[in-house]
Amino acid sequence: PNFPKAWENAAAAMAVSGAIREVTGLDAQIKWPNDVVVDGKKICGILTEMSAGMDGIHYIVIGVGINVNNQKFPEELKSVATSLRIAAGKILDRQTVMRGVLDAFSRNYECFLETENLEGLVEAYNRILANRDHQVRVLDPKNPFEGIARGINEHGELLVERQDGEIIAVYAGEVSVRGLYSYV
Repeated sequence: PNFPKAWENAAAAMAVSGAIREVTGLDAQIKWPNDVVVDGKKICGILTEMSAGMDGIHYIVIGVGINVNNQKFPEELKSVATSLRIAAGKILDRQTVMRGVLDAFSRNYECFLETENLEGLVEAYNRILANRDHQVRVLDPKNPFEGIARGINEHGELLVERQDGEIIAVYAGEVSVRGLYSYV
């Protein structure tokens, strides 16, 4: 199959967000493309690596780092990072959180395989997209611009509406996106 470039980030971020919501009841959202946030602070980062050739995908590695039971953060991170323990006000079982993530990822992956794109996940993803309908700055080295994040498309690209009304599809590997007034 010819998978879109960002499916693994989207499926993993949705899985982490869903597991956090299910296990803790916290309003976990996605800061496109690969962070999960609670109360506007980063609780999880996701990194992916893929090797592919003309014959298909050789491997995909997805690294998920969730701040589960951290009690404090260095001074320089306090305003942008949190943990499940801090946000939920209680110690959480890491295995329960991880089991939730794996179960949710499995469901997301099955949905993805039906269309080999994110078509079946776009609506759910956009509902939990923290920077949806917020002003963002696209840090494209060749052409930086500001606009309103409108959600993702079936390829996992962020749709950013420029001031002139044009919608630009932004691929995560090409640029960074930052909120203008906060981390999100």
